[in-house]
Amino acid sequence: MASLNLRSGVLGKRLAAHLLRRTSYVVTPARIEAFANKTADQAINELFTIPDLTHPEGPINYIDGNTAWLTTGPYNYNAGNGTRQRWGVQLWMFNEMIHDSSIRQKMAMFFHSIFVTANDTDWRYFDHYRLFLMFATGNIKTISQKVTMSSKMLRYLNNNVNSKNSPNENYAREFMELFTILKGPQLQTGNYTNYTEYDIQQAARVLTGFKDSNFDNKDPETGLATGYANYGNHDKGNKSFSAAFQNQTILGAVDAEDMFRELSDFVEMIFGQMETARAFVRRMYRFFVSDRLTTEVENDIITPLASQLYNDNYDLVNTLKTLLKSLHFYDEDDSSSTDEIIGGKIKSPLELYLSSLNLFDANNIGVLNNNPEYYNGLAYNLIWRILDPMGFPDAALSVEGYPGFYKDPGFSKFWIDQATMPHRYRLAYGLLAGKTITGNSTVPFKVDTVQLVEQNFNNVEYADQLMLQILELTLPEMPDQDRYNYFKDKLLGSLSPINWYFEWHNYTQNGDSTAVRIALDTLFESLASSPEFQTF
Repeated sequence: MASLNLRSGVLGKRLAAHLLRRTSYVVTPARIEAFANKTADQAINELFTIPDLTHPEGPINYIDGNTAWLTTGPYNYNAGNGTRQRWGVQLWMFNEMIHDSSIRQKMAMFFHSIFVTANDTDWRYFDHYRLFLMFATGNIKTISQKVTMSSKMLRYLNNNVNSKNSPNENYAREFMELFTILKGPQLQTGNYTNYTEYDIQQAARVLTGFKDSNFDNKDPETGLATGYANYGNHDKGNKSFSAAFQNQTILGAVDAEDMFRELSDFVEMIFGQMETARAFVRRMYRFFVSDRLTTEVENDIITPLASQLYNDNYDLVNTLKTLLKSLHFYDEDDSSSTDEIIGGKIKSPLELYLSSLNLFDANNIGVLNNNPEYYNGLAYNLIWRILDPMGFPDAALSVEGYPGFYKDPGFSKFWIDQATMPHRYRLAYGLLAGKTITGNSTVPFKVDTVQLVEQNFNNVEYADQLMLQILELTLPEMPDQDRYNYFKDKLLGSLSPINWYFEWHNYTQNGDSTAVRIALDTLFESLASSPEFQTF
C-alpha cells in the first residue's frame, strides 16, 4: 500500500542523494554528506528555506555592464541585438539554477513546464520566468492568474487580440486543456468531462479586452510587466457555464477595474473543481516522484494530496512537503525499496548537465553572470552546442511543452531518442575536455578527476573503497556485482588493486598524476556515459 506517512530517521547518503537530485540542481558530495545526517523533515524544511537569488538584480546589460537594466530600466530593447539580450537572460537563469540550494529552481521549472510560452528575440522571457521564481513555493491559483495577465502570455496565445467583436478562444482553450483542469475523458462531441466547448466559449468572453502593455505597465505586487484592461473591447454580459461547473454564472464587469474581479471569479471557478487539484498533484507526482501513476498511487497518494491542496486553497507548500517527506517518495512503503522510485526517471538534458557541473565540481568560473562577454560565446554554447543537441532547446516546440515533462505514457523516457542519445553520451567527453557536446568549442566547465577524488573521498589508495564511494556519488543505486566489476575494471585496467595502491602513492610522493589521471578519467567516462547515470 502506497503510504504518505512521514519517513523517520536520518536519510543516509543514498536517500539524501535521491532527495537532492529530485529537488535541486545543487547536488554536491558535501551536500549529500550533510543531508545524510538529516531526517526527511529536517531536509525538506531546509530545501523550502528560500535564499536570495545570486543576482536578484537580474542579468548584466551586455552594452554597458549595468546589472539593473531589466529590473529598473530603461530597457533599451535593440531589435538588432535581441538574440544576444535573450542569451544574457538565459545565462542569468542558468547561473541561478547552478547556485540555488533551495527547491525554488525546480519548482520554477515545474511551472515553466506547464505554463508554456515560446521564446522570441528579446528579454521578455525574463519577466515570465521571474514570475515562476517569485511564486515557486506560493499559491498555484495566484500564479495562474498572474500568468494569464503576463505580457508574454497575452502575446503568445493571442489573448491580446481577444475582443468582444472578434473573440479568440486560443488562451481560454489552453488555460483549461493544458494549464489547469485538463480535459478528462471525452463523453461526446464537445464534452470532455471536466468542461465543454461551450465552457471554452464562455471563458473566452471572460478574457476579452485584456491587452499587453508593451511591458510598460507593472503589476504593483510583483513589479513585473503585466497587461491591462480595455473595457471598450470587453464582453460586458454575464457568462453562464455548463453543468461541469455547476451551471455557475459569472457576472459581467461594469468597468475596467471590475474586469479583474470577473477574471478572478473565473479562476476561482476553475480551481473550485477538485479535478483541478488532482491535475496539479498528478503533475507534481510525475515531476518529483515517478512517471507511473498506478491505481494504488491514485487512491493512496493522489487523492489525499489533492484534498490537502484543495483545502489549503492551492497554497502548495504543505502538499509538496507531505509528498517529499513520505515513505512513498523514498520507496519504503512496500517490501522492496529499490524497484520503483529511486533511479526510476530519466534526467532531462538540463538536469543531466547542470547537476553534473555541481556533482563533479566542473564549474571553473564560479558565477556565470559577472562578465558580459559570456553573453555571446558561453550562452550560445550552453544553449545550442550542449543543451539543444541533448534534447532541451531554448524553448518548447509547442504549447504542450517538452515531451519529457508531459507526454503519456513515456514521460521522461522521451528525453532520449536516436537523435539525442549520442549527444548525451558525449557528456563525459565534454566535461573531461572542457568542450561543448557538439562543435568542439571551449567552455569553462571541466572536471579534474584527480582533484575530485582527493577532495571528496577517503582512503582513495584502496581501489574497492574508492569504487564504493564513487559509485555511491554518481549512480542512484549501487550496481550488482557484475556491473561493479565492470566499472572497477575501467579504473584498474589490467592492474591489480595493489598496483593502484602504489600508483596513488607514487602520485602523492612525486606529484606526477599522469597514471592515476588516465585511470580516473577512464572510469569517469564509463560512469558518465552509462545508462545508470542517465537516471535519477
